[in-house]
Amino acid sequence: MNLHESLRKKFRPALAFGLAVCLVGGVAGAGSATSDSHVAVEVSAQGLTAAESALQPIVGVWREAGDPEPRVLTIYADGAYELIYPEGKSFGAVKVTAEEHPDGSKSLWYSFYEEGGLTLEDDGSASPWYSAYTSANKLWAAFAKNEKAETQTELRSGQDGAMRFVRAWETDYHATSKGIKAEDYLGIWGCGRCNAVISREGTGYLVEVQWASSAAEGSQWIYHCSYDNDAAILFSNSRSNGTRIDYVHTEEGSVTNKEADNDGSAVFILRNGTLTWLDKKENAGEALGFLKSPK
Repeated sequence: MNLHESLRKKFRPALAFGLAVCLVGGVAGAGSATSDSHVAVEVSAQGLTAAESALQPIVGVWREAGDPEPRVLTIYADGAYELIYPEGKSFGAVKVTAEEHPDGSKSLWYSFYEEGGLTLEDDGSASPWYSAYTSANKLWAAFAKNEKAETQTELRSGQDGAMRFVRAWETDYHATSKGIKAEDYLGIWGCGRCNAVISREGTGYLVEVQWASSAAEGSQWIYHCSYDNDAAILFSNSRSNGTRIDYVHTEEGSVTNKEADNDGSAVFILRNGTLTWLDKKENAGEALGFLKSPK
């Protein structure tokens, strides 16, 4: 493969993202649109109310529509996001920004700012190609915010909707989500020797699962989770990594803890009063049905 082909292959994702920025979000910091199909988003969240700046309506997993190899976009409650595409993965942060109009009105946008993630052959070197990529691709895309929706079910870029994402999960959880709220997950849940404690953690949720294999030994799983309003489920933030800790109580009364792994992920599903734990690494929660302890 010659140098031109190598660079073209390596930079194809970056060039696609750069094109999306031009067609969708304008140039970061730009003040006006160049045509009706372009959108220039003011990089400002000043003066927005808590409801206007809320990200909860888009928290969840999204799949690109109309593409045989769709990109998968995961948005977490703390504003972090991951974008997985055939060539690799990128990540960054999303926040609500406002586009001011001459009549004093404003349009709200979910603006995605890319932090990087593309691995290049010259990563870490002084190559101008690598430097250009990391400095030029900040505003990845902007999607219109539906201010009337508590849960947004699709994301369309710019004014022309050139890029479209729809909500997606391995299983169609939202079909049975009616009547379930995030607050319903909070509390202590039990199933035999296993219990789960779910509490708030900043903008997300902390799930701690403890399983006693005997009176003296057991394991604890810790997950930092976000809540998907559409599917009514908790899903772990993979950038925080689920951790499993094995513990042993000695006869002397001390406790020995050993971190077994820190790269787990899970989904927690509440349906008909039963909490299901889907451990995506070890399948540790198979066949367990947790019931909430009375207050």
